[in-house]
Amino acid sequence: MSRSSDWQRHDAVTRIQEVLDAAKALGAQRVLDTDGRFVITFEPVKQTLEELFAKPGPFADGDVDP
Repeated sequence: MSRSSDWQRHDAVTRIQEVLDAAKALGAQRVLDTDGRFVITFEPVKQTLEELFAKPGPFADGDVDP
């Protein structure tokens, strides 16, 4: 898997599974296009209390396991 966080669009299209895996394992991945960029991030469905308390704002229903 590539450790790079910057991808050219044509590479990202042909290696989308690697881009998604890198976003999950390493954080945001940037896909560079001719007139801008896409930022691909992974957001887990459930978060720890530590992660939730680190965010500003109210919690949404289902953010915390009972």
